[in-house]
Amino acid sequence: MPTISPDFSDRIIAIHGQTGQNWLGTLADLQGKMALRWSLSDIHPIHDLSYNYLAFATTSNNTPVVLKLGVPHPELEAEIQALRVFNGSGSVRLLESDPSQGALLLERIFPGDNLLSIQDNQESTRIASSVMRKIWKPAPSNLNFPTATKWCQGFQRYLDKYSSDCYLSLDLVRIAANLSKDLLSSSQNQLLLHGDLHHKNILLGENKTWIAIDPQGVLGEEAFEVGALLLNPAPEIIHWPDLKEVQMRRLRVLEETLSIDRERLASWSFVRAVLSAIWSLEDGEDWRHGIKIAEILRDLL
Repeated sequence: MPTISPDFSDRIIAIHGQTGQNWLGTLADLQGKMALRWSLSDIHPIHDLSYNYLAFATTSNNTPVVLKLGVPHPELEAEIQALRVFNGSGSVRLLESDPSQGALLLERIFPGDNLLSIQDNQESTRIASSVMRKIWKPAPSNLNFPTATKWCQGFQRYLDKYSSDCYLSLDLVRIAANLSKDLLSSSQNQLLLHGDLHHKNILLGENKTWIAIDPQGVLGEEAFEVGALLLNPAPEIIHWPDLKEVQMRRLRVLEETLSIDRERLASWSFVRAVLSAIWSLEDGEDWRHGIKIAEILRDLL
């Protein structure tokens, strides 16, 4: 029987409503169904869940794997498609999937320590940059991924809904919205990006290689990718006394390793931080984290 926390249940219901409530009620049956279908045994649920259910398992040939189950949704389908395109190049390998069931079977990464295990912030930024360069792929013409343009529609949703500073500063949202339009209109190269590449989504694999997990799959220019990294590690990053200096050093490393103009990196990261706050508000979660990072990044523009 899957073990899930009240926080996980509340998050699923907040995001998916009655569909999420129904999915939670069928989760045990779904796990059993996929375990039978993919010949899984020794299933151990992972307790630190965010937006999907995860469990360690073993296949019939004793291969350690991860079973991932989520509410069937276009975002989960985009993840499956992205993993197929990345095909293990800098990313975790997708072994099996069933989008209609919201089910993925993934290779298990060993030893599996995430990028937070690297205490040197500049070194962890260099590692993240190297993973980015490995996974980025030309935009597939035959697959339907969300785009940076679509993600940035979140600004207009917010402005249509709120006419005062009851949550986010309208001036800040408008600045981010206008900047996103300028950046989108001047974008040159469209690639398939991870979309959520931060410290907890980069794991240490065999032979000291670093591997990306949990891609969202989004089409955009390279600089659009770095925003998630500068938002993390959450939530502790907003309490760092030298946060502005940390972000400046990160941007210098990213400029050097990715050969992308620092101002463009900072601009997209500011846009992504405000967008993150909007999404958090929409999902009923703490939006102040994104705004704190956005305010720091705005000072660096």
